[in-house]
Amino acid sequence: MRAYWLACLIPFGAFALEVQPWFGDVYEFHLLSSYSYGRFHKVQNSRPHYDQLFQSNLIYEGLDFSPSPEWSIDADLQLAATTAMNFNFRSSAIQARYLWFDDIIGDKVSLATGGSMRVTSTPALHDVSCPSRANVDFELNFSFGKEFEASEAWLLRLWAYGAVGQGIRGSPWVHAIASIETNVNDRHKFALWADGTNGYGRHTHIDVNHFDGYAKVRNKSIDLGFRYGYRVGVWGTVRFEYTRRVLAKTCPEQVNTWTFAYLLPFSI
Repeated sequence: MRAYWLACLIPFGAFALEVQPWFGDVYEFHLLSSYSYGRFHKVQNSRPHYDQLFQSNLIYEGLDFSPSPEWSIDADLQLAATTAMNFNFRSSAIQARYLWFDDIIGDKVSLATGGSMRVTSTPALHDVSCPSRANVDFELNFSFGKEFEASEAWLLRLWAYGAVGQGIRGSPWVHAIASIETNVNDRHKFALWADGTNGYGRHTHIDVNHFDGYAKVRNKSIDLGFRYGYRVGVWGTVRFEYTRRVLAKTCPEQVNTWTFAYLLPFSI
């Protein structure tokens, strides 16, 4: 039972694959469906200067599955409608991860490593709000964390994630997340996190009108986020997330994003 409800908040955020160092129950699926609305008015280091409202609407579907205690496989699909793009396919990805250590079964920490591949449509690459680098991007990642218990349920957990990526063109990038989460009565879940990305392209300006992805852009961003999740009995978990961009270089700045998500665990 404890592992089941641990799995109910494994997916992190509505924009990416799994990142936390804990896996779900073996042979159980977790379907995450979400809608996100984001907006900003400025793009830092844009040419010509961009200073008008940009809105994005994102529908996200993610599915993960653990065929064994050590392995986790997940995939996602993103559809978007933004100021720069009519409603259409944005990207899709697949990932495999291996759990080397698991603090839930007695190890000092949990540690997982993995790799992913994301395919992004060409229209989406022309959208400055899409974080993809190229039509096909690859990442190698790791995550580690520690859970602290209170009676039968976890009370607090700390974890971090890191990744290095490379597209089929352009320069590499690094991505990192650090998070703290708390669990109240095994029903209310709260989380705070910081999410940062640093690209190593040579271009220090963005042509918003002729944008072609971040593959060759030297960009940097840090987002701060808050999440509240509520477990609805055996029917899964509903949650709300808010993120705010607090640092931006050569990318959209002062981005605000609101997300509503529903996570459904099931077996077949």
